[in-house]
Amino acid sequence: MCHEWLAARHGSEKTFEAMAGALPTADVYGLTWNPESGLNLAGRPVTSTFLNRLRPLRGRRALQLPLMPLAWRYASRRDYDLVVTSSHACAKGFRPGRQALHLCYCYTPMRYLWLSSIDTRRRRSTVTVPFERLMRAWDLSSVAWVDEFAAISTAVQARIGEFYNRPATVIHPPVDTDHYTPGHRGDGGYALSVSRMVPYKRLDLAIRACHRVGHPLVVAGAGPAEVELRALAAGLAADVRFVVEPDDDQLRELYRSADVLVFTAEEDFGIVPVEAQACGTPVVALSRGGTLDTVLPGTTGVLVDELDVDEFAAGVERALNAGLAPSDCRRNAERFSASRFRNEFLDWVIGSAEARGVAVDDPRTAETV
Repeated sequence: MCHEWLAARHGSEKTFEAMAGALPTADVYGLTWNPESGLNLAGRPVTSTFLNRLRPLRGRRALQLPLMPLAWRYASRRDYDLVVTSSHACAKGFRPGRQALHLCYCYTPMRYLWLSSIDTRRRRSTVTVPFERLMRAWDLSSVAWVDEFAAISTAVQARIGEFYNRPATVIHPPVDTDHYTPGHRGDGGYALSVSRMVPYKRLDLAIRACHRVGHPLVVAGAGPAEVELRALAAGLAADVRFVVEPDDDQLRELYRSADVLVFTAEEDFGIVPVEAQACGTPVVALSRGGTLDTVLPGTTGVLVDELDVDEFAAGVERALNAGLAPSDCRRNAERFSASRFRNEFLDWVIGSAEARGVAVDDPRTAETV
């Protein structure tokens, strides 16, 4: 099993953690590996690539990108019957996957190559454009090494079809619906945005929209845009409170007491809106990307058409006045539980392997004995 960067425990890493838990005897590879990341891999060793040993490049993913195909090419010389890659960049270039049955769980085709209008973190220039062309050519050639794709959402499934001309099975990532549960609603009286504080997440839009409708906002997260966001809120004299780096318990209490979650990013899936619904809180979000799968308009939230202050302000007002039931939000979120993910993931892996004559033990069989 391979994942890009095993350096922190964010959304894709939590999903890989669940994949590794479902296949407890699989060898684990990472482009880089941080033993202090908090990932639970049941004590298994992680084999990393040479990028993990290049200290000047650690944490500088833009500089790693040109070397990533090469790193995966030489990550291992072992032979396997089955390889599962967990990829949003170049993991599908893992050399043993070129000979083995190769199943790729895809978070998205590389955003900065194919979807630069969504992911604006990298600026294009006369220097980067030729490199992008080379990387696109490599990315398309690497598709030939994949036998089957799974996608994290119907939006990503469509991208795989558009850019790679390949079908994909949709298997939504797991959400910890056992931890994120309804509880005491608290005093409420605020909208909530949960995100890394980076420009493309558009937290500025949440601040402006909630200020426009006169509703207090709590912004929870951390990131380099915090100073700019605080300055924006101060300049508007907006009622905004920042909660920096909340832990899981703090986040659960914020979800439980919020009147509505304002989610202003276009995400491939988006775990945050599901966590909020699991706590009984409705969502206002963009009607693109993963929220098309996770939010039920008129039942668990409101979807708006554009990243626009007026649209989000109107969406917040509609959600606040719609009387959306916490029980409906919770029921919807349960569709994305960790146990559901494990069963769907194993069904995909074992079914694909059996169809091609590759023997894979089903750990669920031993659990029922």
